Amino acid sequence: MLLPWLTLFDFRGILANFIEPNKINHNWKYDDFVIIVPIFNDIKYLTNIDFLKKYKGKVVLCTTDVETEKFYKEIQKIANENSFKIIKCPFKKESKNPWKLYQKTLLAHDYVLGESVKILNSKYVIFLDADTICKTDLAYLSGFMEKKQLDLASVKVVPSKKETIAENIQSIEYEIAMKSRRIYPWLTSGAAMIAKRESMIEIMKDHSLFFNGGDIEIGKIANLKGLKIDHIPVTFYTDVPETFPKLFKQRFSWFCGAFRHSVINAHTNLFSPIYALYFTIVIFLMLPLKVYELVANWFILPFLFLFYMIVCFISNWEIKNKYMFIFPLYSLFQVLVLPVCGIYRYIKTVITTKNVGLIKVFYKHKYSPTKYVLNILFILGISALIFNLHLVDRTLLLSNIDLFELIGLNFQSKNWLSTIYEGVKLLVVLLGTFLILMGLVKAGFYIKKISKKSNSFFSYLFSLIK
Repeated sequence: MLLPWLTLFDFRGILANFIEPNKINHNWKYDDFVIIVPIFNDIKYLTNIDFLKKYKGKVVLCTTDVETEKFYKEIQKIANENSFKIIKCPFKKESKNPWKLYQKTLLAHDYVLGESVKILNSKYVIFLDADTICKTDLAYLSGFMEKKQLDLASVKVVPSKKETIAENIQSIEYEIAMKSRRIYPWLTSGAAMIAKRESMIEIMKDHSLFFNGGDIEIGKIANLKGLKIDHIPVTFYTDVPETFPKLFKQRFSWFCGAFRHSVINAHTNLFSPIYALYFTIVIFLMLPLKVYELVANWFILPFLFLFYMIVCFISNWEIKNKYMFIFPLYSLFQVLVLPVCGIYRYIKTVITTKNVGLIKVFYKHKYSPTKYVLNILFILGISALIFNLHLVDRTLLLSNIDLFELIGLNFQSKNWLSTIYEGVKLLVVLLGTFLILMGLVKAGFYIKKISKKSNSFFSYLFSLIK
């Protein structure tokens, strides 16, 4: 009964509490970097000029060669005033998106300009949205890359404002999502990321150039190629939708990318089995079960929401946002409505662009074949268990047993006071189970940390989350 609602719980954020985050060393500075900002259609989208002008001579505004004369005059004026460079990439009838601009800028700038742009030969490239800023000197960012000899790094991205309810809800969402980068540093954000220029050129050669989910595709390809990736906790601030209609429109697009990565490119998730189970199986393939449970067992939802809210407060205590009280409703909307919207948008986009967004890297570089087979067996086993619970019931003769009654709960009564009482008992059982599991996880991480030689079986179990 509760299984479909696992979609509400992204346990990566909880597990991330036990992983020590990286720290920025202010002795590590490296100045050999360039900032690339995509901008097209309207210059009004370029809102971070005051931030960018601190890096005169290091900023490249990349745009298309099919913009209006008014656009070119405005962008040239900005470039002249702030010592920015402009690159116009050739576009025909193809749809515009930042990934195409990045690819064309990195792979074909000599051809486009007829001469080399010297700053594009910098060792590191920082990709930045036109509405994103950072209060930390970006030399520390490239300094971390140089010290750790990284090929690619995700960074912490949070909303620049928390004025409206929609912005506050997104603030909670972003903070929780950014913690998960400690586990999956390859979940790169389009708002900001940094890469070694040569590594990014190799990544972009294999990029599908599909707009939705194109940012995470960069990290995925890097991960599959065996490049060295990490998460740098330097905070970048980006504009987010300030109203719920605008937020819905943005998430409509995001879930198109989520469907593409979770289902169409499911092969890329086989190296991170827990990630595959959560996004491919629980989020998308269990969608019909979620709808059924919403109708059949609606009475347990308030207690499930209360449990989720308490878990959010406990595992994200540092956020301390009063809107955490309504965050479960937002999560419910996301797991019920947005997957359907994402599938619709994906089909429509494929028809329009004739691009299915397939990632054509099918195996992770130097990945153990044995571990790969174990991952597949693990995913298939859990999936079979989820979708064939009735077979398990029949085999183990559990079909006549009410599992709620087995743990002392009874929701059969039509008395609403009794239902509330049983719901509170369910909440206590769930919280107790959660605290026990978190205690075991913490003990496991501690054992792994102090063990000089870890048992191979337990090493594999820990690797499942990565």
